[in-house]
Amino acid sequence: MNSASTTAPLSLDDLHVSFGGNRVLEGVNIDFVPGFNGLIGPNGAGKTTIFNVLSGYVKATRGGAFLDGKDLSDLKPTDRVSNGISRTFQSPKLILDATVLENVLLGMHRKFRHGHVTELFRLPNQRREEDQAREVCIDMLEEFGLAEDAHKETGDLSLGSQKIVEVCRALVAEPKVLLLDEPAAGLGANDVTILLKGLRKFVQEKNLCLVIIEHDLELVTALCPIIYVLHFGRIISEGSAEAITTDPAVIEAYLGKGYAQDNEKDQGDSSAI
Repeated sequence: MNSASTTAPLSLDDLHVSFGGNRVLEGVNIDFVPGFNGLIGPNGAGKTTIFNVLSGYVKATRGGAFLDGKDLSDLKPTDRVSNGISRTFQSPKLILDATVLENVLLGMHRKFRHGHVTELFRLPNQRREEDQAREVCIDMLEEFGLAEDAHKETGDLSLGSQKIVEVCRALVAEPKVLLLDEPAAGLGANDVTILLKGLRKFVQEKNLCLVIIEHDLELVTALCPIIYVLHFGRIISEGSAEAITTDPAVIEAYLGKGYAQDNEKDQGDSSAI
């Protein structure tokens, strides 16, 4: 295991994943730090597979993932949530005929102290706990501009708003690590602004380790001090936005020559001003 992985909130150590003869990830080593971490690359590069390994939906062929130095290999998905890993999906996994509030409340399930007996008989402790959970969820929805939609059916919301609901559900679990899979896709400019404002607040206040997969390069480079570039299951570059956007390997594999030419043109225009 990497020497830093005992202190990094989340680490991948020599991670390999194969499906049959198809090698999806090959020797991936990453130490994700507190704050924003970007994960980019072409479609099919293996980005979501990394999230699926971290979430427990895919088992590593070799190597592994570590949370605060603890090997996650034998933990079920629910146990990983209990240990502090929350995530969202490219397509939101929500109950569309339940209300927005009910969906967000699901994120607090692991925090309930009272069991099914108190729930069945609506005992005072259970009612108090449920009322407190609802307040937390309403406050979270308020942070992300959705409090007025709390009692609407989730299926009545736009796809962009559903994605924000899923972010709220992940955050009420008070995770140590939050994995966001293309959270800005389908969001309008105003929703993106609200989303990023909320995420920045929680990253700063909770010292959250947030890993974001996103094809909006402008968003990732503005948000993430460190970015990892995945191509054909391998990390081909890592570093600051400037470092990865000027890396010839990244330009060839992901950004394209057009991006490099536009970048050079922009630099030329700014120097001429």
